[in-house]
Amino acid sequence: MANGIDWSKIRRGRDAASKSLPKITKIPIVKSNRQVISNLLKDGDAILDIGANDRNLEKDINSTGINLSYFSLDIDKNLPHDYFDIATIDRKFDVIVALDVIEHMTLINTVVLLGRIHELLNTSGRVVISTPNVCHPVRFWRDCTHVTPYRYDELAGLLISAGFHDIKIYRIKDMKTKDKLRYWIYRPLLRLLDIDFAPGIVAVAKI
Repeated sequence: MANGIDWSKIRRGRDAASKSLPKITKIPIVKSNRQVISNLLKDGDAILDIGANDRNLEKDINSTGINLSYFSLDIDKNLPHDYFDIATIDRKFDVIVALDVIEHMTLINTVVLLGRIHELLNTSGRVVISTPNVCHPVRFWRDCTHVTPYRYDELAGLLISAGFHDIKIYRIKDMKTKDKLRYWIYRPLLRLLDIDFAPGIVAVAKI
């Protein structure tokens, strides 16, 4: 154990995820991470949006008609957020999301964040994490603010090591007709090279 992190536990989680998950081209596709979140929410839920930026997720949720309590967390104090430090939060949530956040963090900070998320969820709570798909040739590398890449199986492994279960992984891609055609044409090559056309991945897990 170093820096308070049990690396052996993380390795075991990663190995378990790698054995249970299929190749990237077999992972189901969803149109957006918003679609995944909307399918999880129900009236009365409390949701925490980590890295909320302009609170755009709140607008999307309100448009669904679901009656819930939305809370935002961000380090940018120039914007109106409910929290600016996850350590100061003293309540529980039914759903916690971190959309395109962890790629901007070191691995150690991501491990700490997942542990804290686990503490803040209710007993039936769920977490939603999205990040660039590193199996895509350029999605992660085209942004100089990105720090740590996560393969889909590694992300699942981190969630397992943090105490989460029933983990589901999706690829994010709004598939147009031309995209579907290209996929079927190049599918054998994609499988051979272990690369993918979907720019993002999203993981959902239960506490």
